[in-house]
Amino acid sequence: MKKEIEELYNEVYETIADYHLKSLQYAKQLSEKPGSQREEETEKLERIEFALQAAKDILENMMTPGTTMTIMHQKGSIQIDLNK
Repeated sequence: MKKEIEELYNEVYETIADYHLKSLQYAKQLSEKPGSQREEETEKLERIEFALQAAKDILENMMTPGTTMTIMHQKGSIQIDLNK
């Protein structure tokens, strides 16, 4: 079962990493595209990118009860407290 869990972890992490990279690529393309809906699209991409970065950070860092994790991002930071 340990092997299956490790495979699942890797699959989930790689999928998140792929989507994160894709969101960054879309953001770059969008920054080069003129248009009135650009602001709404940019906001959605920023939220997607932030959520995917946070998910990657959470998977990369083991948290134990009673610990806090602060995830830094260019748009701000979030803090996660794991209660005892």
